Amino acid sequence: MNALPCRFLLLASVIAAVGGCGEPPKARFAAMDQPQAEPSRVEGPAPKPVEDRTGVDEQAVANCSRGTGRLPDGTCERMRLRMKDHVQQVQVPGGRFVMGHPPNRYDASPAMETPKIQWAEQPPRHADVGSFWIDLYEVSREEYAKCVKAGKCTRAACPDGANPVGHVEANIASKLPQTCVSAEQATAFCKAAGSRLPTETEWEYAARGPDARPFPWGGAIRDEYHAELVPVGGLAGDVSYFGLRGMGTNAREWTSSRFDPDLPLAQFVQNFRAADGPLLAARRGREAGNVIKGGRTSFRREATGPETKVGFRCAGDVDPNETPMTVPDEAPPVPLVHTSPEMLQVFGGVAEAVNQAEATAFCDGVSVGWKDQTADNWELPTLADIRKIRDSFAGPGPFWTVEGAAAQRGTGQRPIPTDPWVLLDDVTPDAALAARCIRRPPPQKPTP
Repeated sequence: MNALPCRFLLLASVIAAVGGCGEPPKARFAAMDQPQAEPSRVEGPAPKPVEDRTGVDEQAVANCSRGTGRLPDGTCERMRLRMKDHVQQVQVPGGRFVMGHPPNRYDASPAMETPKIQWAEQPPRHADVGSFWIDLYEVSREEYAKCVKAGKCTRAACPDGANPVGHVEANIASKLPQTCVSAEQATAFCKAAGSRLPTETEWEYAARGPDARPFPWGGAIRDEYHAELVPVGGLAGDVSYFGLRGMGTNAREWTSSRFDPDLPLAQFVQNFRAADGPLLAARRGREAGNVIKGGRTSFRREATGPETKVGFRCAGDVDPNETPMTVPDEAPPVPLVHTSPEMLQVFGGVAEAVNQAEATAFCDGVSVGWKDQTADNWELPTLADIRKIRDSFAGPGPFWTVEGAAAQRGTGQRPIPTDPWVLLDDVTPDAALAARCIRRPPPQKPTP
C-alpha cells in the first residue's frame, strides 16, 4: 500500500485521539461551550492616608475637646483632612464664636482731618459660620509658580518694584508665602485649585476658634515672632485652635469679603450715615477693596491691590452629602452693654467719622440683645453723663454729646483717663467725630 501523505497521517492521529471520525463526546468538551468567567479583580495598594498635622490626639477625640468635631448623634471625631494638589486642607467644624475686639482707648482726633475708620474690629459680637475646608497654611511661591506655568495664573508684581525675598536664597524663597498678588490673582489660583478664597468670617473663625483668643495660639503676645516672611508652616508655635499654621505670623492674607467699614455695627444699627456725611463723602468715587486678615485674630483692614506682605490661603465648601460637624465648645458671652454704678448703660460699639446728625441717628437706631431682652431707647450722652461714667466711656474723644463736641483735655501731650472732660467751642456740627450711646434706667414704678 502506498504511504499516505504526512498531512493525512497527522489528521488521522488527531481523529484517533478524540475518538474516531464521529462527533466528539459532548461531555468531555462541555466546558468549552460555557462563557468564560470574569477574571478576579486584583486590588491595588490602599490609598495613602493623609498625614494628620493638626496635633489632635486620641485623648482630645475621647473628650470632645479642641481639634474635634461633634456629629449629630453627640459623638466626636477628628477634624477631617484631605489633600489638594498644593496643600493639605482641614475641615473646620461649624459653630458660633466671638468676632471682633474693642480698643482700649478712642482717640477720634485723626478723623477730623481725614474721615476714616480706625477701629474696624469693634464692637465684639457673636457670629455663626457653617463647616468649611481651609488650607493648612498659606500658598507658597513654589505652588503659585506652577499655576503661572500652567497658564492659569498671572505673574505676581510687587508694588514699586519691591522684592520682599530678594535677600533669600532661591530654594528658601520658593517656600515662602506668595505675596505681591491682588485679590483677583489669589481668587484665580484658588479657582484653578478647585477652591475659593475664605470669607472674612471664615478666616477669623479658623484663626480664633470659639474661645475668643486674641491670637491664634492663645492670649499671650509672642515677642520672639518677627515681621519677616518665613517658609509656610515654619513657626511651630503659630498654631490656631483648629491646628492651622501661620495665621498670626508670616503674611497677612486676602479674604473674599469686600470691606464695609460699618459691618461690625450692622447687627445692632443700620443706615445711620448720610450720603453727604463725612465718611461716605470721603469714600465717594472709589471702589471698596477686600478685607485682609492676619496677626491678631480680629484684625481687619482694607486693601485694594498687591502688597509685599499680603498673601493668601484657599478654602472650600463642604459636600452637602457629608455628615455635618459642629465645634464642641461654646462661645463665651459678649458684654455689649456696660452698666455704671449710676445705672447708666453704655453701648459697646462706637460710630466713627460721623457728624452730629449722624451721631444722633446712630444712637436712635441701636438695638442690642441683653439679658434675654432687647435694649432699645439709646441716646447721645450729655457732658454731665460722660463725667459720671468716665471710667467706662474710654476717651479721649472727641465724642458728640447733646450739647456738642466733648473731649478730654489735660496738660500733657497725650490725654490720660483722669483728664477732665470739657465741651469744645471750635467744632461745627458737620465735623467728623466719634459717637457713643447711653441708655438711662427705666423709671421705677412707685411702691403701692
